[in-house]
Amino acid sequence: MLRQVFRTGLGFGIFSTEVLDQDKLSHQTETEKKVDLSVVQNETGWDRIKGMFETDEFGTPSKECITIMHVGAMSLFVGAMYGGIIHSRVAYMNFIKNNQATVYHDHLEAKKKLQDQVTKSFGKGAWKWGWRLSLFCTSFVSFSTMISVYRGSSGILEYIGAGFISGSLYKFNMGPRGWIVGGALGSALGFVAGCATVSLLNLTGMSMDEVRYWQYHWKQERTNYLNKGLAEYLAKKEDDVIYYHNKKMGEAGKNLGSLDSKIEK
Repeated sequence: MLRQVFRTGLGFGIFSTEVLDQDKLSHQTETEKKVDLSVVQNETGWDRIKGMFETDEFGTPSKECITIMHVGAMSLFVGAMYGGIIHSRVAYMNFIKNNQATVYHDHLEAKKKLQDQVTKSFGKGAWKWGWRLSLFCTSFVSFSTMISVYRGSSGILEYIGAGFISGSLYKFNMGPRGWIVGGALGSALGFVAGCATVSLLNLTGMSMDEVRYWQYHWKQERTNYLNKGLAEYLAKKEDDVIYYHNKKMGEAGKNLGSLDSKIEK
């Protein structure tokens, strides 16, 4: 009796396992199922870094390099605007304060002097803050991305390492003491940025690779949309040219033989 129950239970357990295995859903596409993962498994960290700086068959940079370029351009713009506004405001206040007793021929001359001072200060502030912020942000994102690509995973570690390297390079002209202080501050900033990034990724259920992929995908979609619009515009212009050509030349312009005969006449 017990033996029969045991056999029945064992058979049911095996059968239920097979049924449950069949009910499992696979999120892999047909391409992912057929892909040869041995190539990826044999890749080293340096191979992945080399691939990061390579372009595809259309000359498009990798999604990691595109992210770095976007961060560099955006940080340059933000730093230039911030520095320009701060310095131009200081120049405006100083001009008003230091030229209250200055005599000008008319108000237009005073406005011209003020505009010159504000414009020069804006340019100096934009240069002073723009390249510094862009250098730090670009180096930070570059090093964090390269460390992540080398490791093959994303975490807080690459942000701390990138912050230390970027902070040390930022204070490079101050000697070893500046390197240590800059590296420590950069590491602290990297730790905060890493915690915030990892927390946001966990909340959204995405990985950094997915974020870079969708950023690259949206850029490609935007480029394709612009190319499609340009092609439609050129096709419309070509249709207009053909229409006016046929209208002017008439039936004789529809083929070369008729056109030659009309020209001879």
